[in-house]
Amino acid sequence: MSEPVENPYAAPLSALPPLSAAEEKQWALLTHVLSIFLGPLSAVVLWVLFKERGPFVRAHVTTEWNWQLTILAGSVACIGVSIFSTFFSYTDSSRGQSSLGLGLFLVGYLGVIVLHLVGAAFSIAAAIAANKGDMYRHPLAYSFVG
Repeated sequence: MSEPVENPYAAPLSALPPLSAAEEKQWALLTHVLSIFLGPLSAVVLWVLFKERGPFVRAHVTTEWNWQLTILAGSVACIGVSIFSTFFSYTDSSRGQSSLGLGLFLVGYLGVIVLHLVGAAFSIAAAIAANKGDMYRHPLAYSFVG
């Protein structure tokens, strides 16, 4: 008779070790910096990679993910205002009146620019806090995740 073979898929081969305090600070800092350029995508990727490896990095990644989703929702609303304003501009121009649509169009696109500048400023503040080892919560962020 042959000996029973152990199932290699029954348990993971190796669990990833927890991050050291310095590594957690490094990844938390990187989360905030990368999100300035990549938006919520960087937070999602880092959340999947590091959510189980340390509470500090998990808190910062969750905070940044919520912040980026809040900025994304605001951007969609501003772009919606801009697109909706084109209906006003066509209606007003056909009657020969001054256009409210152009003003709304500019307000919508300027809103997107302002949202991303404010988002970058708060992400930089969060990166500084992460580098110091402090927790940070964005003041205007809606809690979508965690």
